[in-house]
Amino acid sequence: MAIELSFKGQIKSRKKLLNNITKLSKNSSFEIIVDDEGDISVTLCPTGEITFHIIEGGLWHKTKIEGNFQSTPAGPGFHKAAVDFIDALNMENLFYEDDTEYAEDRDFAKLCNNHFYRWLEALIELASQKTDEGNEHPLFICWSTNQYMPVVCGAKIVAPTGLWSIKFINQLIHDKGIETLADRFFVWPHEQQDATFYRNSAMKLLWEDCYYVPSERSKSDADFNRSIIDNLEKAYGLNPMLPLPYDNYCEVCHLDGSSPIIPSTAVPMMDEYKPGYRKGMVEETIDRLTITIPGSYQRHLEFNDDDWPITIWYDQSTDSPVWRLTIFELEKEIGKPKLDGNQYDYYEEFEVEGGNGVLASQQCQEDGDDFYMVICQIASGTSLHLITVSYKEPKEFDQIRSQLLLTTCRIEKE
Repeated sequence: MAIELSFKGQIKSRKKLLNNITKLSKNSSFEIIVDDEGDISVTLCPTGEITFHIIEGGLWHKTKIEGNFQSTPAGPGFHKAAVDFIDALNMENLFYEDDTEYAEDRDFAKLCNNHFYRWLEALIELASQKTDEGNEHPLFICWSTNQYMPVVCGAKIVAPTGLWSIKFINQLIHDKGIETLADRFFVWPHEQQDATFYRNSAMKLLWEDCYYVPSERSKSDADFNRSIIDNLEKAYGLNPMLPLPYDNYCEVCHLDGSSPIIPSTAVPMMDEYKPGYRKGMVEETIDRLTITIPGSYQRHLEFNDDDWPITIWYDQSTDSPVWRLTIFELEKEIGKPKLDGNQYDYYEEFEVEGGNGVLASQQCQEDGDDFYMVICQIASGTSLHLITVSYKEPKEFDQIRSQLLLTTCRIEKE
């Protein structure tokens, strides 16, 4: 359930299209990516991306363009900006198929009232209905399925820009109207990139992307932290009365080694929860296996001597445990995995959703340093998942064991 637009057009060549996109992007610093298939994606704002699919050698030797974008949760401001961007590319025979009809009538008030506000109201009604029926599980809205999932309990709405309980969100709508919620939910709720746009861009980063670790850990951490600071300072400069997440701003400034510029007299946000999905536990899925790890851990990919891929999670800014996952595909079903329990200090067999597991722990030594290791095997069908977790302190074992027991395997449908 999303608000979408697709379009078709023609242009002289792929090079001409890319040149036009680049020219339009120079002043606004839009992100441009060309993938392995030659398709082009242009990101106008957080969660707001236009995709261009190029078909060479069309009618009269013109290059045919087919594209699309999804406007939620980016918002009506992105929808308008994306149509303006496509218009400015000077494609011939341009045709829009727009759920909102905005590409035809260019009525921004109608775009907001008849489509984005109604879309948001429908989602809240759906969430409320599920809660009334006794469903106490969170509802994920506009959450990308190819990334981590935050561990959230209870009847809540989980979105890239925030976390709200159903009760809180219904009270907000009752007291202040759907427009107030839209101003918090959508990254780009108004026509212009105003103070609300920059505040909400920061909120998306604070909630979904930021690891809440020092900028010196990695370039990506530094980029996230700096973008949050820059967006909030732009928002304050444009509208000093706009509520801001001041405590988070100061926290990220500290992580970045920067001094806060926004004064403590800034209007504080009154959201129900403080930003930061990655401050808690998250679920990471590789192949059919889903494991639960701290959100501050970054994921890396390495290969062993036999060229098997190894997925690694850890927080290099601390002395965190190091998780390693290797997946082996075998010719027949494995049943229950086994380890030689005699050589371990702890041994346990367990069941997981979609499979069976065994875990063991032992004390190890390398280069004169003592450490501990958990070895875990999880079998599901013909897949064998080997997980090892190395750690420094014995007291960390209980937490690691608890995380491993939460592991699930998706069962393949025949």
